Amino acid sequence: MLRRFAIWTTVAAVALVTLLSLAPSAAAASPTGYEVAPVFRDFYQRYGGVPVFGFPLGPATFENGYLVQYFERQRFEYHPEYADTEYAVLLGLLGKEAAVREGRDLRRVAPIPGRRYIAETGHNIAPEFLSYWESRGSVRLFGYPITEPFWENGLLVQYFERARFEYHPDLAGTEWAVLLGRLGAEIWAERQRDVAYQGNSLALQLAQLINDRRRAAGIAPLTLDATLTAIAQQRSDDMARRGYFAHVSPEGRTAFDLIAATGIPWRYAGETLQRNNYPLAQTAAEAARSLFASPSHREILLDPRFTHFGVAEATASDGMHYYTVVLIQQ
Repeated sequence: MLRRFAIWTTVAAVALVTLLSLAPSAAAASPTGYEVAPVFRDFYQRYGGVPVFGFPLGPATFENGYLVQYFERQRFEYHPEYADTEYAVLLGLLGKEAAVREGRDLRRVAPIPGRRYIAETGHNIAPEFLSYWESRGSVRLFGYPITEPFWENGLLVQYFERARFEYHPDLAGTEWAVLLGRLGAEIWAERQRDVAYQGNSLALQLAQLINDRRRAAGIAPLTLDATLTAIAQQRSDDMARRGYFAHVSPEGRTAFDLIAATGIPWRYAGETLQRNNYPLAQTAAEAARSLFASPSHREILLDPRFTHFGVAEATASDGMHYYTVVLIQQ
């Protein structure tokens, strides 16, 4: 393992850089090419694994400040505020998100004789789904029903807070008669299409300037990666919000801890930090100038081993801009 630190300072700008070298990660065995992130493995296996959740669709990433991972039928979320409790890992409210997006009827209804009525949401669970719901985790896993059952495209469908239940008549009498809808895959596809790169204009400017310098040096440009960008945004947001400037957070976490949590396969990883209080029209250019003015920073950003990066910026209440660049070799 190799670590290198360099500090370069001017009156209006400060930049730091770190490089970490590790042995290659093992190749993923999943047919999708991704493995369950370490923090989710126990929950995934305990509550049904592939038959219930499907395979992971990508590495874990950060959304709204939480580490999440999308599976074919669900989104896993890690909530550090519940660490060391049974609720540290929760499933996303994908059923509710999809039902609202599709305009489903969520109005409460009256109880139907002979059916399990859920007073909390005012809906009856279809007999075809009741046993599956009760035996596979009920409220803990799937939440309460939020629609009445209805037929669509030859399937009996009912939306729950965290899932869409589907009854397949052609599989009646088999263990596959009830399946969860592929909501995770649907929402993941939308996320990939709509958010090809999650970054603000200042971060995009810095990313472009870095790749311009690599091209000018005859080095292949880096590929912008949404997961690495989410990690970088976590770092910039945290520094801007809490007013520190370091590779290690007050709790002792680093970008490399966040990379490891996502399960991204990588061999080398690096992070550069820069902050300045230049005006909006100049701040991104100043970030690039200061980073490349330092030989140690320039060496990292022009390292041909790196293949992917994420770039983020956050502005503190005092107007200071915090930039983070996270780089890896896959």
